[in-house]
Amino acid sequence: MRRNMDYSFEEFERDINIGHEIEFRFKGKIYRTVNVKEGYGVGEHLKEFVYFNTPQELLDNGTENGEKLKDIWNEVEAVTVF
Repeated sequence: MRRNMDYSFEEFERDINIGHEIEFRFKGKIYRTVNVKEGYGVGEHLKEFVYFNTPQELLDNGTENGEKLKDIWNEVEAVTVF
């Protein structure tokens, strides 16, 4: 497990593509990405996730609060990589 406060979107892309799961805090809530049999998911921790077929689909189409992950990444407060 790696914790990092200075974690770029490019590092996020790399880690998603190699199968890591990521937990991050955005606007006071905790979100996670998961790599499970349903696909590659993203959602608020302990709530419903949205699943995609590939890591790239998650990166291109994953959203939180209606905003794409890439667009909010500079507001992410903390990151843990599993």
